[in-house]
Amino acid sequence: MKKKSNKPKFYKSHFLKDNSIAIIILARLESKRLKNKAILEIDNNTVIEILIKRLKKKFNSSDIILCTSYKKKNLYLQRFSKENKIKFFRGSDKNIFQRIILCQNKFKFKHFVRVTGDNPFTDLIAIEKLSKIHIKNKNDYTYTDSLPSGTRPEIFSMESLRKCSRIAIDKSSSEYLTYFFKRSIFKIENFFFKKYFKNQEMYNISIDNKKDFYLLKKIIKEKRNFYFNLKDLIKILIKYSSPYNTLKKNTKIKLLTKKYNVKFKGNLANRILL
Repeated sequence: MKKKSNKPKFYKSHFLKDNSIAIIILARLESKRLKNKAILEIDNNTVIEILIKRLKKKFNSSDIILCTSYKKKNLYLQRFSKENKIKFFRGSDKNIFQRIILCQNKFKFKHFVRVTGDNPFTDLIAIEKLSKIHIKNKNDYTYTDSLPSGTRPEIFSMESLRKCSRIAIDKSSSEYLTYFFKRSIFKIENFFFKKYFKNQEMYNISIDNKKDFYLLKKIIKEKRNFYFNLKDLIKILIKYSSPYNTLKKNTKIKLLTKKYNVKFKGNLANRILL
């Protein structure tokens, strides 16, 4: 008698293609806290492969672009795009605006889902749901903060990204893309997902350091695959980790720090909306 698989069923979505939306995986091999984290292996799969394979369960390969820096060491990532038959693009190292704009010039999309290579468990259902909300409400930027960190996708329109690039003072700070978009000059929407558990948004599955990586290994070892759904993921996060401190609702995020400058020219929309 065949043992029942504990993998959830995923049905291919054609919504992205029909609405000119690309999934852009932004990744580089230059992490400081956890060296080469995108290509660290768990049971013969790297972190970036786990992300790509999960995305391909729900979306077509033609919807997905692995988008990295032109630096020589990042060319290694092309291997994963070839093996998984997804698109590949190399562009500016620091200017994310320019990298995405040049990527769009080549692959022709009107909107994009931003996924980072250190978030292998970006939620597939959330990508589709936020994309539908984004298109329906004609948003510039659509996001959620009601899911665990590391599972949240974001959707941007290319028109608004080009505007951002034109008015940003420091384009090399575009790694902090969210801070540029949470401003009054853009039509933004924070979509609330139904909660499975109290304080679920305070848990984290983004891979930033060794502790995060060991947690990922523990989760995959226990579940014996990496295709499980969001509810199961949150359950296991609660089991093995603690909530982390998030910004309070009324806390202001600075426009200028030693790390970045997300100011716009002419002192335009000089407050980040939380």
